[in-house]
Amino acid sequence: MLSTAALILTLFGSAVSPLFAGGRNALYFFELQAVSAYNFSEKSFESFSYLSHHPMQKNGLGLETLVRFYRRKADLGFLSLQARAVYDSEHDLPIRFQLYNAFFRFKIPLAEIWSGHSKPALGLNYNLDNHALLLPDATMLGHNLDRDWGVGLHHDFRWGDSALSLTTGSGMSLKFHRNYLLSGRISYGVLARDNYNLGFSAFTGRVLEAMETEGAVSGPVPWSGVALDVTYFWLNLETRLEANLGRRAGQPWHLVLLRQGLNLLDEGRLKLEAQLGLWQHGSGWNYLAGPALTYRLNSDLALRTMFLYDSQAQNSRLAVQLYFYRSIF
Repeated sequence: MLSTAALILTLFGSAVSPLFAGGRNALYFFELQAVSAYNFSEKSFESFSYLSHHPMQKNGLGLETLVRFYRRKADLGFLSLQARAVYDSEHDLPIRFQLYNAFFRFKIPLAEIWSGHSKPALGLNYNLDNHALLLPDATMLGHNLDRDWGVGLHHDFRWGDSALSLTTGSGMSLKFHRNYLLSGRISYGVLARDNYNLGFSAFTGRVLEAMETEGAVSGPVPWSGVALDVTYFWLNLETRLEANLGRRAGQPWHLVLLRQGLNLLDEGRLKLEAQLGLWQHGSGWNYLAGPALTYRLNSDLALRTMFLYDSQAQNSRLAVQLYFYRSIF
């Protein structure tokens, strides 16, 4: 994966530098995450929040840069790069390089186009910055890809937005085994203005992995379905709901996820949340439920904790996270 990341970074740098040398603005950020969980079933401490093979919620240090390109006061687009060194005890070399964001998004008259490593146009996660949160989302439960390699379109309307993406369906790693994921999403409501957003997604493809793994690839499996997502803000309450219905490898692959948040203190520095997830992979339904708490000590530093029960694994766990994110230039 390191060689792939180096190649992508080189391509981005060589492609955009000569084209937009006329002017640019750049922001740089430093990220630190310390996370640990106590597994009550195993009676052991673990160096991740929920799943060891998911790319997020691992201890690590990272850097992020956002470079905005313009010409003659015209906004052309931006480049987003975010990379981390994370600790993963499951490997002989526990320090792993992780390329998270690596995409260029530029504007044309009819839409915005992105290319690289970004979010597929699918479900609640498309508009949710969830990478630093503890509560498991659809990606952790195998019903979305946190990031994927490919291209996409996005267009804002007065009443909402629409998006379309064609990605590899390989997740964090760039792999080609006749795999792909075609997904589209259309939504009604502008969250920053209307305090609600209703989204509908459809997707089809042949995917390799829902999350990052280092194991051998056995071949892509068919995966298709539809998803409905709802985000609603009222006073200091935040409600998020997603229903993802589909089939994967010929089996039912369904998810219903409800997350309720309550913001307290000035500027919502204290947030209480509760989540319930119901899923069916093949035969039978399972559930995952638990509360979470976030306290922002200041604008850069947040402390989070979560208690979670997983009925399939018959496992309960308590996770604690310290997350630091600050502009450095």
